[in-house]
Amino acid sequence: MLRKVTRLLAVVLLFFACLIPHGHIRVAGKEDTMKERINEYLASEKHLEGASVAIHIMAAQSGKTIYEKNADQRMRPASNMKLLTAAAVLDGLESEHRFETIIATDGHISAGQLYGNLYLIGKGDPSLTYMDIGQLAKQLYGLGIVKINGDIIADDTYFDQERYSEDTTWQDESAYYGAAVSALTVAPDADYDTGTVKIIVEATSLSKKPKVNVIPATNYVTIRNNATISQDGEAELEVIRTHGTNDIAISGTMAPGEKEQEWVAVWEPTEYVLHLFRENLEAAGIQLNGSSKTAKAPEKTKELLRKESAPLKELLPPFMKLSNNGHAEMYVKHMGSKEKAGNWKDGIEQIERYLNGLLTTEQMVIRDGSGLSHVNGITASQLTALLKNVQNEPWFPAFEQSLPVGGVTERMVGGTLRNRFVGTELAGKVKAKTGTLTGVSSLSGYMETESGERVVFSILLNGLLDEEEGPQIEDELLKIVYEELKIMHIN
Repeated sequence: MLRKVTRLLAVVLLFFACLIPHGHIRVAGKEDTMKERINEYLASEKHLEGASVAIHIMAAQSGKTIYEKNADQRMRPASNMKLLTAAAVLDGLESEHRFETIIATDGHISAGQLYGNLYLIGKGDPSLTYMDIGQLAKQLYGLGIVKINGDIIADDTYFDQERYSEDTTWQDESAYYGAAVSALTVAPDADYDTGTVKIIVEATSLSKKPKVNVIPATNYVTIRNNATISQDGEAELEVIRTHGTNDIAISGTMAPGEKEQEWVAVWEPTEYVLHLFRENLEAAGIQLNGSSKTAKAPEKTKELLRKESAPLKELLPPFMKLSNNGHAEMYVKHMGSKEKAGNWKDGIEQIERYLNGLLTTEQMVIRDGSGLSHVNGITASQLTALLKNVQNEPWFPAFEQSLPVGGVTERMVGGTLRNRFVGTELAGKVKAKTGTLTGVSSLSGYMETESGERVVFSILLNGLLDEEEGPQIEDELLKIVYEELKIMHIN
C-alpha cells in the first residue's frame, strides 16, 4: 500500500513539474548575489550617509520584485512626479488633443477699420511662443485690418488667477522652473519655457561691460547690467528678477569671449503677452486707438483667428525630456477645467482619480504637477506600479517616447539623460524620468536587459547633502542590476 502511495505521489509531483514554464531560467543563488552587491554598495557609498534611500525594481510584465529597499516609504520624488502628471493628462485629454488661442471681436469691420474691442483669448497652450503672437498680428493685418477703434483685451480666464502652486517659494519665482502659470502665456523659444524671457549675456574683448540681448526684444522687462568683464578670478554671473517687478539685474564677472544665457520668469505672464501683442500689432502696421487691459471676453463674439498647437503627444517630449515645470502645472489646470476655470485643487483630484484605478494612493501626497513642492510624497513601489500598468494604455507609445533616453546625446531624444550612461552597455537601454531638488535626486523608468527583457525601476534619494551626487549613485545601481541580470533570467 505504501509503495502505491509513493508511486502516486511521484506521478503527481512530475505532473505539476511539467506545468512549470521553462522559458525563463533562474540561476540558483544569483538573485541573492545581486541583492548583496546592491546592499554592499549602498552601505559603502559615503554620499548616502544620513540620507534616505527607497528602491523598487521589478519585472515589467509579471511584476515580480527583483529588489526592494524601503519601497513603501514615502519620499519626495522631485520631477518624478511628472510621470503621474503625464499619464493622467494623456488619459484625460487624449494624445491627439490640441490647445487653442483665439482672436475675436465684439464689433465689426468696415473699410479696413475694426469698430469694437479686440480679444486675445488664451486656452492654456503650453507651446505658444512670442513668434506666434507676431504671426497672429500679421494675420490680422492680412485680413485687411489697418485700424482698431477699441481696446486690446487679453482673456486668461480659462484658468483661475492663482499663479503659483501653494508650496512655491519667492526665491523660485524669477527662475524659469518656477514661472507663474496662466492660460495665456508665451515662451521665448522652442524649449517652451512659458512665461519667461531669454537673457543672452556676451563678453566681447572690445568692451568693459558684457553685451546683453533679450528675447523677445521688449520693454516689458527692464535690464540693469552691472556685470563686468575681467581676466582675473573665476567668472560668475548672476541674473535675478526683483520680486514683484520686471526689473532684471545682471551682476558678477565674465571672462573675455564668454557667453551665457538664462531664462528668467516674468512678473504677470498675461500682461506680458498683452504687451507683446500690442507691440506686434503696431509693428504689423495696425493703428491702435484704444487702451490695453485684461478681462473676460463676452459670450457673444466673432472669431477672427484661431491658432492650434501640435497634438499633445508631440508636446510631451519637450515636457518630459527637458523636465518643463510650467507645462506640468498647466496640464494640472487643464485637468481641473471641466466645469469651471482650471485650478490646482480640481486638477490634482483628477490625477488622484486616474491613479486610483492603477495603484494604491492612500499614502500618497500630491501638491503640484511638476514635483517642485517639497511636500509631495510618493513611494518607489507606487511609481513602479504606475510604470508597469501604463504599458497597457492605448497612449503608452506617446508616454514612452516622451521619456529621456540614457546615453543618447541628441537633446530632444536623450533629454536630461543625454550625458549619462554614455559609452556604457546601458546607453540607449534606459528610458526614465530624472528628478532634482535641494537634497533630492530621483530616477524612475524602464531598463532593457541584455536578453531583451524589460525591468521597471524607481530610485528615490532624499536628504542628500549634495543632490548633484545622486545621478552617479543611481547610475551605479542600475549598472549592478544590469550586470547581474546578464546571468539571471527573471519571471
